[in-house]
Amino acid sequence: MSENSTGARALLTHPRLYEAFSTIVGGRRAREVFIREHVRPDERSRVLDLGCGPGELRTHLPAGVTYVGVDISAAYIDRARERFGASAELRVGDATSLDDDLRDFDLVMAVGVLHHLDDDGVLALLRGSARAMSGGGRLVSVDPAFWPPQSAAARAVIKRDRGQHVRETAEYAQLARSVFTHVIPSQRTDLLRIPYTHCVLECRSPLRDP
Repeated sequence: MSENSTGARALLTHPRLYEAFSTIVGGRRAREVFIREHVRPDERSRVLDLGCGPGELRTHLPAGVTYVGVDISAAYIDRARERFGASAELRVGDATSLDDDLRDFDLVMAVGVLHHLDDDGVLALLRGSARAMSGGGRLVSVDPAFWPPQSAAARAVIKRDRGQHVRETAEYAQLARSVFTHVIPSQRTDLLRIPYTHCVLECRSPLRDP
């Protein structure tokens, strides 16, 4: 995972500061929209959250879901355990090398993860997600994206992201199509209070030998 955590960016490695920053820029509403319009879970869904951070997405999911969150940061996982206790299974782990017992999920989410990974890392995450999904399962991701018509302000903000592999929407989609037969990419400029462009990928039907 490639990340710039120097200077002010280092503050976001602390779970409570990350949560506060997310609230300021409109993260709560963004997560609500993402879950409602793209993830679309129901009470019976088995959900795997890759790069779950402090588990903020869990608060926007139906109470009855089976939720497993994985994050490489022990501090984030500790914070998520503090918040959710027994209502979530939380693991310290690498989203590009999932535990073998993670199987049969209806939904796999990767929020703000792909832009931290080089192409090989993205493909490893996508292939692991495909193995973790049930037959009719879906992977849904969202990441910052470059887009030629986007405003100069949005591009400037995104360039300062901790992730070192921000791509254009077409590039995210091209990687996903190496693993999934059905990929729907979309761009959103309305999720945060600040100028920003997101790429959302909805992926299903893994290739037989991705």
